Amino acid sequence: MTSWLLGTLIATSLLVALVLLIREPVRQRFGSRVAYGLWLIPAARLLMPTLTQTIERQVPASVPVQPLIRPVVDEPLLLTSVAPSTPGLFEQVGGWPTIFLTVWLGVAAGLFFSRIAAFFRDRRVILANGHEVGRIGSIRLVQSSDVKSPIAFGIIDRVIAVPANFERLYDERERALALDHELAHHRSGDLVANIFAFVLLCLQWFNPLAWVAHAAFRFDQEAACDARVLDKAVARDRAEYGRAIAKAASGRALLFASTLDRKHTLHRRLKSMLNTATAGKRTTGKFLILATVAVALPLTATRAVDYIDVPAPPAPVAPEAPAAPPAPGTPAPPLAPLAPAALTDQQGSSDSLAPMAPTAPTAPMAPNAPMAPMAPMPPMPPAPAPAPPAPPYAGHSNFNVNGDHVTINGRTKHWKDLTPAEKAYVRGELARARQELKNTKINRAEIDREVREALAEAQAEHVDMARELAEAKVEIANAMREIDANSADLRRAGQNPEALKAQIRASLAQVQAIDVDKIRREALASVDPAKISASVAQAEAQVARAQAEIERLQDKLDDADDE
Repeated sequence: MTSWLLGTLIATSLLVALVLLIREPVRQRFGSRVAYGLWLIPAARLLMPTLTQTIERQVPASVPVQPLIRPVVDEPLLLTSVAPSTPGLFEQVGGWPTIFLTVWLGVAAGLFFSRIAAFFRDRRVILANGHEVGRIGSIRLVQSSDVKSPIAFGIIDRVIAVPANFERLYDERERALALDHELAHHRSGDLVANIFAFVLLCLQWFNPLAWVAHAAFRFDQEAACDARVLDKAVARDRAEYGRAIAKAASGRALLFASTLDRKHTLHRRLKSMLNTATAGKRTTGKFLILATVAVALPLTATRAVDYIDVPAPPAPVAPEAPAAPPAPGTPAPPLAPLAPAALTDQQGSSDSLAPMAPTAPTAPMAPNAPMAPMAPMPPMPPAPAPAPPAPPYAGHSNFNVNGDHVTINGRTKHWKDLTPAEKAYVRGELARARQELKNTKINRAEIDREVREALAEAQAEHVDMARELAEAKVEIANAMREIDANSADLRRAGQNPEALKAQIRASLAQVQAIDVDKIRREALASVDPAKISASVAQAEAQVARAQAEIERLQDKLDDADDE
């Protein structure tokens, strides 16, 4: 309301100044009636409502300022209630705006009602000292000794009062023209316009421009009424009408009435009567006034922005971390080939022990799962250590080889002492061990590819985390600006903007404390290509040794057959 009043005051003052500047050139070009119509421009601006622009703004549904930060400890939400301070008496009555508004309206009401009372007092005196001499339609014609010239007043009870010496002072034609002037005021609604103009003057009692404009408006009204009368009169009536105006120039006027007796404007009114405008010019002037109103009102209208808070769409949920791809299956270790029975030679020496089984290839590390925004990355699991080497024939406790001796079902024999059935059993075990080694495949290219993919995913997650941290900082900065822009509304609602900003700064400190580079280094350290390559090489060497041991045992079995 206050913004509309202030905006309307400034706009109407500018439009009034414009009318005061152009009214005389317009009168000379288009006539007095068009010049009087110029006052519709500031009057129409007073009726112009505020142009409101509605803007929807999104507000978070829950925690409005920390969409990406989860506090370390439980805290009150950002815009929760803060204990308001108790306002003083000055604030309780509304402060300076309320005081200014009270003084402004109080003076305006005092001015208006005092002049209203004076008008009704003068009206009662005029009617009390006069008598009705006739009627012109619904308008009473009263002759009173308290008026010095013809005067029109009243909106509901319309009256034209003439002086007691009206017939003696004015000749017949002058009387007719004077009455036509007052009838024109009644019929054109000038008396209603006078009340409206005085209300506006009271509302702008402190504005000197308003008093100047009111006087100019009353003169233009009288000049326009003169033009209406002369437009219907013949050419020879101009001189008689001018004499009637001169005789009526007593210098007394009634506030809400229209009269001929404005002595100080007599010369200007007589001069304006010499200005005659054709009907075409008057029509053109009226269209120009309407065009000016159509342009000036939107340009000077008071504007406001109405914000409508709508819930923001929920923040996207962080995707669940994908499960690590399963490591390639570790092949079962091959059965240990049959070893010759442990025979001690004459010097008490024995053959060496059976070779170690190859280690299963180490599975490549699974890539890190993408992290949820703003959460610290969990530590990567360490790379699995290589599986301990298994004996070539683990799982066969009834069959063992030790140099040139073979132990089968607890009985130890030399290779050459084996029965055909035992030799067949040993051949079967060697064939099965050979097949298991054949099935043991170490795909170094596949392992290298999976390691590269894990490193690439770790790098991509580092970029995503840096981007999300930057977005979080931008959102926090926007929240700070939003609080600054609405600090007055927050204080009126009992909030403390500085306390809210302190909470946001704490959240910003949490964001800045996240070391993205450290998280990246830890993720890359958990995927060590060198360690994985060493484990693969060790497994390949053990497979080769197992194959060589199987071939050696096969040769011993063949030698035993030859013997």
